[in-house]
Amino acid sequence: MERQQKTRIEWLDIAKGMSIILVVIYHTLLYHDFHAIAPDLYTRFSAVMTPIRMPLFFTVSGFLAASAMRAPWGDFLRRKIWLLVYLFAIWSTARWLFFRYVQTNVLVPTEGSDPYQLIQMWWAPNTGIWFIWALAIFMVATKALQATPHALTIAAAAIVSILTFGDRLPIDLFTHRNVLQYFVFFLFGCWYGKSVVNGITERPVLTALGGFLIFAALYVLRWRLQAVDKGSWALVSSIAGLAWLCGTAVLMSRWQAVRSAFAYFGRNTLPVYVTHVMIVSLLVATIAALIGTGTTLGYLTAPVVVTVAIGLSLAIRAVADRTGAGWLYSPPARRQRQVVAA
Repeated sequence: MERQQKTRIEWLDIAKGMSIILVVIYHTLLYHDFHAIAPDLYTRFSAVMTPIRMPLFFTVSGFLAASAMRAPWGDFLRRKIWLLVYLFAIWSTARWLFFRYVQTNVLVPTEGSDPYQLIQMWWAPNTGIWFIWALAIFMVATKALQATPHALTIAAAAIVSILTFGDRLPIDLFTHRNVLQYFVFFLFGCWYGKSVVNGITERPVLTALGGFLIFAALYVLRWRLQAVDKGSWALVSSIAGLAWLCGTAVLMSRWQAVRSAFAYFGRNTLPVYVTHVMIVSLLVATIAALIGTGTTLGYLTAPVVVTVAIGLSLAIRAVADRTGAGWLYSPPARRQRQVVAA
């Protein structure tokens, strides 16, 4: 039983690692595309993975947050939500300073242009740090809804997700849309994740193969039959894609080298998540200035940028921990308690 629990945690880390890699690939190709050096093949791959990237991240995050929901409100807010608020403040400010004084964010040129953004970000963030903001909202909302009938609540969240994915709700800001689209995945991971995780662990081949075949069939269906409802297609595709990658993660956990690498990324998603966009934007702008336009070299530069962005993000975290700047990733009081406990 102990070994099964260990395997289950390992493949969840692998799934998170896969998700953060997909996110870095997505942002790398966005910046490549702006500079007209994005390879079409890579762009198509990233587009195919769109229904999976963030749903996977939020589903696993919901599962990992399940135990926190049992804590009293005071402890919950102090230990969980305060950390997210702190990280959101630190890294939103860091991004604002970077894109104001170091480099213009070509994808969101207004970022860093107005100090008011540091206030507005609390209710209308318009940057890549939105995940932390959304996660805090999801955790508070999930705890507040804990006493409601779970099946009905998830069904309501799924309807909202379908309406938002299908552009039936007129919401302009992408971060607000994302909250409505992805809340159902966090809820499901938190409330039903344990039983689903056990089932995937026991039948990974069936889960991965079935998920992939359904995911592929849905893509063909959407491509051939444009009349298929966009919102329903997006939600069902996300579910199938989750089954595909989660089953694959279990299979990957059976190989030591693969398990170690991807699980490490999964345990260290935070430093990659908060810093990689700044690194990617700077690297791609430099590459574009050196090689000009054209997608041929992009086949080489895109993987290099992804690798360097992930590696440098992790290196920055390591240097921060060794030089007394660990407060960038954790509140000082919390870090002091961790040192004392160790």
